[in-house]
Amino acid sequence: MNLQDASRDVGALHDALIGSWELQRFWYAWPDGREWEPLGRCAGQLHYLPNGFMSVQLAAREREPLGVAPTDDQLMAAFRQGFAYCGRWCWDERRQEVRHQVDVASIADWSGVTLARRVQLTGESLLLGTDAPNLQLPAGGYTTWLAWQRLHDR
Repeated sequence: MNLQDASRDVGALHDALIGSWELQRFWYAWPDGREWEPLGRCAGQLHYLPNGFMSVQLAAREREPLGVAPTDDQLMAAFRQGFAYCGRWCWDERRQEVRHQVDVASIADWSGVTLARRVQLTGESLLLGTDAPNLQLPAGGYTTWLAWQRLHDR
Protein backbone atom coordinates (compact mmCIF):
# COMPACT_ATOMS: atom_id res chain seq x y z
CA MET A 1 0.00 0.00 0.00
CA ASN A 2 1.31 3.42 -0.90
CA LEU A 3 0.91 5.74 2.07
CA GLN A 4 0.10 8.62 -0.26
CA ASP A 5 -3.08 6.75 -1.25
CA ALA A 6 -3.86 6.01 2.41
CA SER A 7 -3.45 9.68 3.34
CA ARG A 8 -6.67 10.57 1.54
CA ASP A 9 -8.59 8.61 4.17
CA VAL A 10 -7.48 9.07 7.78
CA GLY A 11 -8.89 5.64 8.67
CA ALA A 12 -6.77 3.99 5.97
CA LEU A 13 -3.71 5.90 7.16
CA HIS A 14 -4.24 4.67 10.68
CA ASP A 15 -4.82 1.13 9.46
CA ALA A 16 -1.55 1.38 7.53
CA LEU A 17 0.73 2.83 10.22
CA ILE A 18 -0.78 2.10 13.62
CA GLY A 19 0.97 -0.67 15.45
CA SER A 20 4.47 -1.74 16.35
CA TRP A 21 7.44 -1.96 14.03
CA GLU A 22 10.81 -3.68 14.44
CA LEU A 23 13.93 -2.05 13.05
CA GLN A 24 15.61 -3.89 10.19
CA ARG A 25 18.31 -1.35 9.33
CA PHE A 26 19.39 2.24 10.07
CA TRP A 27 21.83 3.91 7.66
CA TYR A 28 22.94 7.06 5.85
CA ALA A 29 23.16 7.00 2.04
CA TRP A 30 24.96 9.48 -0.21
CA PRO A 31 24.10 10.15 -3.86
CA ASP A 32 27.43 8.59 -4.94
CA GLY A 33 26.37 5.21 -3.44
CA ARG A 34 28.34 5.38 -0.16
CA GLU A 35 26.50 4.12 2.93
CA TRP A 36 27.25 4.19 6.65
CA GLU A 37 25.49 2.52 9.57
CA PRO A 38 26.25 4.89 12.50
CA LEU A 39 25.19 2.35 15.16
CA GLY A 40 26.45 -0.69 13.27
CA ARG A 41 24.04 -3.59 13.60
CA CYS A 42 21.25 -2.22 15.73
CA ALA A 43 17.85 -3.06 17.13
CA GLY A 44 14.84 -0.85 17.61
CA GLN A 45 11.11 -0.49 17.90
CA LEU A 46 8.71 2.13 16.61
CA HIS A 47 5.16 2.42 17.94
CA TYR A 48 2.32 4.43 16.40
CA LEU A 49 -0.78 4.51 18.61
CA PRO A 50 -4.30 5.25 17.35
CA ASN A 51 -4.60 8.19 19.77
CA GLY A 52 -1.75 10.02 18.02
CA PHE A 53 1.11 9.17 20.36
CA MET A 54 4.34 7.53 19.18
CA SER A 55 7.67 6.31 20.50
CA VAL A 56 10.88 5.04 18.98
CA GLN A 57 14.08 3.56 20.39
CA LEU A 58 17.26 2.39 18.65
CA ALA A 59 20.33 0.77 20.19
CA ALA A 60 23.49 -0.82 18.84
CA ARG A 61 23.41 -4.62 19.18
CA GLU A 62 27.11 -4.84 20.01
CA ARG A 63 27.44 -3.04 23.34
CA GLU A 64 29.60 -3.72 26.36
CA PRO A 65 27.73 -4.56 29.59
CA LEU A 66 28.09 -1.74 32.13
CA GLY A 67 28.32 -3.88 35.26
CA VAL A 68 27.42 -2.70 38.75
CA ALA A 69 29.57 0.46 38.97
CA PRO A 70 30.23 1.81 35.46
CA THR A 71 32.78 4.56 34.96
CA ASP A 72 31.80 7.93 33.49
CA ASP A 73 33.54 6.94 30.25
CA GLN A 74 31.52 3.71 30.05
CA LEU A 75 28.29 5.64 30.65
CA MET A 76 29.14 8.22 27.97
CA ALA A 77 29.95 5.46 25.48
CA ALA A 78 26.68 3.66 26.28
CA PHE A 79 24.62 6.78 25.63
CA ARG A 80 26.30 7.23 22.24
CA GLN A 81 25.12 3.78 21.17
CA GLY A 82 21.46 4.58 20.72
CA PHE A 83 18.69 7.11 21.02
CA ALA A 84 15.01 7.32 21.85
CA TYR A 85 12.17 9.79 21.68
CA CYS A 86 8.42 9.97 22.10
CA GLY A 87 5.62 12.41 21.48
CA ARG A 88 2.80 12.72 18.98
CA TRP A 89 2.61 11.83 15.31
CA CYS A 90 0.49 13.04 12.42
CA TRP A 91 0.28 12.71 8.68
CA ASP A 92 1.04 15.93 6.77
CA GLU A 93 -0.97 15.49 3.60
CA ARG A 94 0.34 18.66 1.98
CA ARG A 95 3.96 17.55 2.39
CA GLN A 96 3.18 13.83 2.08
CA GLU A 97 5.20 12.88 5.15
CA VAL A 98 4.73 11.60 8.68
CA ARG A 99 5.68 14.12 11.35
CA HIS A 100 6.97 13.21 14.80
CA GLN A 101 6.28 16.02 17.26
CA VAL A 102 8.87 15.23 19.92
CA ASP A 103 8.07 15.79 23.59
CA VAL A 104 10.89 13.81 25.26
CA ALA A 105 14.17 12.74 23.63
CA SER A 106 17.49 11.27 24.68
CA ILE A 107 19.02 13.89 22.35
CA ALA A 108 18.16 17.20 24.01
CA ASP A 109 18.13 19.11 20.69
CA TRP A 110 15.15 17.04 19.51
CA SER A 111 12.87 17.84 22.47
CA GLY A 112 10.15 20.23 21.36
CA VAL A 113 10.87 19.92 17.63
CA THR A 114 9.07 18.18 14.77
CA LEU A 115 10.97 15.53 12.82
CA ALA A 116 9.59 14.94 9.32
CA ARG A 117 9.95 11.57 7.57
CA ARG A 118 9.20 10.52 3.99
CA VAL A 119 7.27 7.26 3.91
CA GLN A 120 7.29 4.17 1.71
CA LEU A 121 4.94 1.41 2.83
CA THR A 122 4.94 -1.93 1.04
CA GLY A 123 2.96 -4.72 2.67
CA GLU A 124 4.47 -5.25 6.11
CA SER A 125 7.59 -3.13 5.40
CA LEU A 126 7.93 0.55 6.26
CA LEU A 127 10.77 2.78 5.04
CA LEU A 128 11.22 6.21 6.64
CA GLY A 129 13.68 8.73 5.25
CA THR A 130 14.87 12.29 5.70
CA ASP A 131 17.40 14.58 4.04
CA ALA A 132 17.74 16.75 7.16
CA PRO A 133 21.31 16.97 8.50
CA ASN A 134 21.82 15.64 12.02
CA LEU A 135 24.19 16.03 14.95
CA GLN A 136 26.55 13.28 13.75
CA LEU A 137 26.87 14.70 10.24
CA PRO A 138 25.71 18.33 10.30
CA ALA A 139 27.02 19.12 6.80
CA GLY A 140 24.20 17.11 5.19
CA GLY A 141 24.32 15.79 1.65
CA TYR A 142 22.98 12.33 2.50
CA THR A 143 19.63 10.68 3.26
CA THR A 144 18.92 8.99 6.58
CA TRP A 145 16.96 5.74 6.15
CA LEU A 146 15.22 3.52 8.68
CA ALA A 147 13.74 0.23 7.45
CA TRP A 148 11.05 -1.35 9.66
CA GLN A 149 9.04 -4.58 9.64
CA ARG A 150 5.62 -4.79 11.26
CA LEU A 151 5.61 -6.65 14.59
CA HIS A 152 2.80 -9.11 15.24
CA ASP A 153 1.68 -10.78 18.45
CA ARG A 154 3.98 -13.70 19.12
